[in-house]
Amino acid sequence: MNLKTVEKFLILRGHEKYRLRQIQNLIYKNFISDWNEANVLPKDLKEDLSKKINILSFVVKKTIKSKDLKAVKALFELKDKNYIETVLLETSTKNFSVCASTQVGCAVKCPFCATGKMGLKRNLSEEEITDQLLFWNQYIKKEKLDGKISGVVFMGMGEPFFNYDLTAQSVKKLISPDFFGLASRHISVSTFGYIPGIRKFAKDFPQVNLAISLHAVNNLLRNKLVPLNKDFPLEKLSKALGEYVETTHRKVFIEYVLMKGVNDSRKDAEKLVKWLRKTAAAKYFTINIIPYNETVKRFKASSPDQAKFFESQLQMLGIAATIRKSLGADIQGACGQLAGKKANKLKKSKKV
Repeated sequence: MNLKTVEKFLILRGHEKYRLRQIQNLIYKNFISDWNEANVLPKDLKEDLSKKINILSFVVKKTIKSKDLKAVKALFELKDKNYIETVLLETSTKNFSVCASTQVGCAVKCPFCATGKMGLKRNLSEEEITDQLLFWNQYIKKEKLDGKISGVVFMGMGEPFFNYDLTAQSVKKLISPDFFGLASRHISVSTFGYIPGIRKFAKDFPQVNLAISLHAVNNLLRNKLVPLNKDFPLEKLSKALGEYVETTHRKVFIEYVLMKGVNDSRKDAEKLVKWLRKTAAAKYFTINIIPYNETVKRFKASSPDQAKFFESQLQMLGIAATIRKSLGADIQGACGQLAGKKANKLKKSKKV
């Protein structure tokens, strides 16, 4: 929702100034999905808004639920006919988290990632980013789900720091009590290691979580897994993360996609710990081990036993590590699976 557009609309039609605050509360506190639900507004204003102002900046093409009902993926059609996906995750009883996208596609082009295979098409606007959270709040209300959204992870489509300014605007809106009112520490922003973005993020959002998509600590291997590592190699990333810790005194979350025969050996674990300890004290890191969600045939997931072994090696060497449970893999909604694919067989668009 673009409130500046709404404000201009109200001024041009001679409506009272307080109507803007009413509309803001209806959208961001009551999570209405149709102007007819705006009972505090006069009938003529509701009718006028219905004709001229869309609550969301995209059309909802499809929602898909996972078999265990712990994840729901949504496909959105943007105004320029591009597509993005976002996921609602039930992280605990009565608590949901949103995996949000910041770009259409991604320029990092990790070969094991479905989004990376798209390449980059464009950045999302602040409205398109925050409307994802708005939609999921509407969805929870409509579906009468027992719980609320307590966190957001910018780990969907795109590299958030390549769209830094608009991602930053979105984060500010998420934590503002006038809008979503989320706690800063319940928001995480993931990057492959874009160093200018990390340095800026440390100053702008010292209380928001930083996550690094690492996957390897050998430049030759990481160049293959994360092609832009060539521009921001591990030595420079280590220095930037050390500076980040020194500035914020905050823990960094390391995202490590575990792939069979690629990065899951005892030596890989040892090298990872050595690299982290060289970067900063061990207490400043938590490693999220992510079993690979297969999207490309040449990469395979490590076995559950190997993943458990890898976790135990890290813990034995003094680094906090946990195997992240993949939610939504059966609906192509887990880590690395979002691709913004158009659903060709859909007969009708669903407007919210």
